[in-house]
Amino acid sequence: MRNILLLSTAVAALAFPATAFAQSTGTVDAEEDVVVTGARGPTSVNGISIPDTPKAKAVINQELIERRAPGQTILDTLNQVPGVSFTNSDAYGSSGGQIRIRGFDGNRVSLTFDGIPLNDSGNYAIYSNQQLDPELIEQVNVNFGATDVDSPTASASGGTVNYRSLIPTDERRAVAVYSRGTNDMNRVFGLLNLGQLTSFGTKAWVSASNQRYEQFRGPGEIHKSQFNGKIYQPIGNGGDFISLAAHYNQNRNNFYSNPSLANIRSVLGNTVVPASGISPANPYTLDLNRDQFDTVFDNTSSLYRYDANCTLPSANVARGNNTTQDDRSACGNYYGYNANPSNTGNVRLNSRWTLSDKLLFTFDGAYSFTRANGGGTAVFSERDNALQNVYTNQFTRVGAGIANGADLNGDGDQLDYVRVYFPSNTRTQRFTAIAGLRYQIDDNNLVRLAYTWDRARHRQTGEASLLQPWGDPRLPFSALDGEGPFAVKDAAGNVLNKRDRLSYAILHQVSGEYRGSFFEDRFKVALGLRAPFFRRNLTNNCWTIAGSSNDAYCTSQSAAQVRALDASNANLTLAAPYKNRIETYSALLPNVGYTYNFSSTTSMFGSYSKGYSVPRTDNLYGFDDVEISPVAAVKPEKTDSFDLGLRYTSRLIQAQVAGWYIKYDNRIISSLVQLDGGGTLSIDRNVGATKTKGIDASLGIRPSRHFSVYGFVSYLDSELLSDAINPQNGQVLAATKGKFVVETPKWQYGGRAQFDFEPFSLGLQAKHIGDRFVTDVNDLISKGYTLVDLDARFSMASLGLKDTFFQLNVSNLLKERYFGNLSTGTTNTSTTRYTFGAPRTVIGTIHFGF
Repeated sequence: MRNILLLSTAVAALAFPATAFAQSTGTVDAEEDVVVTGARGPTSVNGISIPDTPKAKAVINQELIERRAPGQTILDTLNQVPGVSFTNSDAYGSSGGQIRIRGFDGNRVSLTFDGIPLNDSGNYAIYSNQQLDPELIEQVNVNFGATDVDSPTASASGGTVNYRSLIPTDERRAVAVYSRGTNDMNRVFGLLNLGQLTSFGTKAWVSASNQRYEQFRGPGEIHKSQFNGKIYQPIGNGGDFISLAAHYNQNRNNFYSNPSLANIRSVLGNTVVPASGISPANPYTLDLNRDQFDTVFDNTSSLYRYDANCTLPSANVARGNNTTQDDRSACGNYYGYNANPSNTGNVRLNSRWTLSDKLLFTFDGAYSFTRANGGGTAVFSERDNALQNVYTNQFTRVGAGIANGADLNGDGDQLDYVRVYFPSNTRTQRFTAIAGLRYQIDDNNLVRLAYTWDRARHRQTGEASLLQPWGDPRLPFSALDGEGPFAVKDAAGNVLNKRDRLSYAILHQVSGEYRGSFFEDRFKVALGLRAPFFRRNLTNNCWTIAGSSNDAYCTSQSAAQVRALDASNANLTLAAPYKNRIETYSALLPNVGYTYNFSSTTSMFGSYSKGYSVPRTDNLYGFDDVEISPVAAVKPEKTDSFDLGLRYTSRLIQAQVAGWYIKYDNRIISSLVQLDGGGTLSIDRNVGATKTKGIDASLGIRPSRHFSVYGFVSYLDSELLSDAINPQNGQVLAATKGKFVVETPKWQYGGRAQFDFEPFSLGLQAKHIGDRFVTDVNDLISKGYTLVDLDARFSMASLGLKDTFFQLNVSNLLKERYFGNLSTGTTNTSTTRYTFGAPRTVIGTIHFGF
């Protein structure tokens, strides 16, 4: 290995030289002038770069990404960065996962791809299994607790993750990859670089991949297909260009079923998992030994393992039978409908235009779309009788106000209990534009202005459709828009639906930045201001059910009939449909930073930035601000983030250490609030401030060109400063004051060693995740764990096969038993769930380069 492997700490400011760095083309261009070169060290060390940027960043490029398991989500590669904790749902990355940065969950982290936002426009969630194939990612960078000045985001109180796709090559090239792994995993990937297509330098590439494997526990399969393409046109010789790219990804995933604490207790007994005595003063740590873990893992009951087979009584009868077919106890735990189908895609435009020797214009634009749901079923009675209804919010939907029921399964009677496919469908169409002007005052000073526009049309419905006799959905997205032959309809002929709403999430943002260099480039400063203006336009075509933001009362009944239903049910509150309800948010978000070089090897950096995250659109549908209204509107979250660090860079040793502090105001959690007249409402509530601080350090050493070693450590401490209070009566809903944030380890440490003796190379890396709290009141703890991964490569270049090699990846080499993702709750009485970590997984890959 000719270069040292160095990975930065969570607060080390890194940059990537030349063409690709941060999220927008304007920020890419502005960052190019601060790349470290010459005596300070190599600009790229085995895929890692270190510049003198004031913000806390970490950047990794393709050299390191390609050592990970083929097809792995790019977020998993960030696990070697202190302050970042990513937990995968399986070893291959196509089942999703959860990321936390400095204690902030993924909904509070902005994820962008070639400058376009990828977070869900409704709930801001990150879907790690829908990301670009790793072979196509040129670099990924992380802003810790800060954004770029032109970031198009509503949810970046916890920082940003940005990645950029490869630029086509001048020469014609092709790559073909085949991988085979544990759990019958098969993956193929192909990339064709078309080279220069015209005399004026037009170049392009196209790619495709397909992956399929079985789940490591329980029945189910993961299938992912992806198609990409990019065309790139350089303009002149000064670095100007225009690029157009397209991406399409399709996932068909079954879910894993994972145990709750009560499930684990039922398997291991009260001696291992106590049934009482758990409290914040006496928390319980779930720390199973190997035998106990294996006992829980190997349990084949239906407690937390989906059934492999299903037979629906309602779907297997002859017409005119006139007998009751009852699905209430049939197929309630079948794996086939517990699925997460998704179709996502985008078209991206990036460009850079030199207007004069001092003035530069950049423009990025994109269109993206999403179609997805989370599966699920419900059982409807064919009769609108409160004693017979199984689905909680059936009420009188089936009869539609004109009958006592309807024949849902088509057998000619109205006697049955019918299980239907009842997912929550989401369709998003999103347009994004970022325009920037950079003015170079002189060699040492520049200013830039940017305007960002982002508009997401978020359509959410929940149509019912018939299942196959064996329980699988007939169509992955059910009877979308009430269409198709399998829609389940009420007596009036309208499809049964659980939500029907339309949202527009709109951002207008102006921003400005100044960058200056002083004292012969020893001291550099960056001053920026971001001013976002958010607008949420909400339409609910159904009646709002108090206490639910995911299930509305969609019915064919008249308003008078619904009012009568509401009046006759003491614990039911329904609010009328509405159109164009407007919520607006705005802020002024400054950020400042500096770097100072003491010598050619030693420098320090510091920064301050303010972050902002507005309430999630989905949660705004739990009330209507008229008949159902919280006492106080939820305020946006705000953060003040500070970083201060030192770095040492030489040809032999590269080390960095830094401390950071984040003040987090108006933290939002979901809580239950009592309503006048009875009932409860689950809404977002502000619970005051949180203080989080930490220290990150890393050390990379290259004692010889054949060997490099890198290690890192990260410490985080947080404290919630307030309890969650019911604003109507002052009672404490959750005693969160003085508690630590959930699902975030206090300690993380690990590292990587790499050996390179051509044609063979070997990498070994490890990471320890410390104990994590599972509940807001800190009465449950999940024990920490350590994962070790291995990658080995044999190059065939000496045989005349350039860019051809065999690679072996082994994840969880030491067969650690651990729980990865955690479904958190308020207290130990909440239904928290513990996701099994994937066992040892072996993957063999043959990579052909032509």
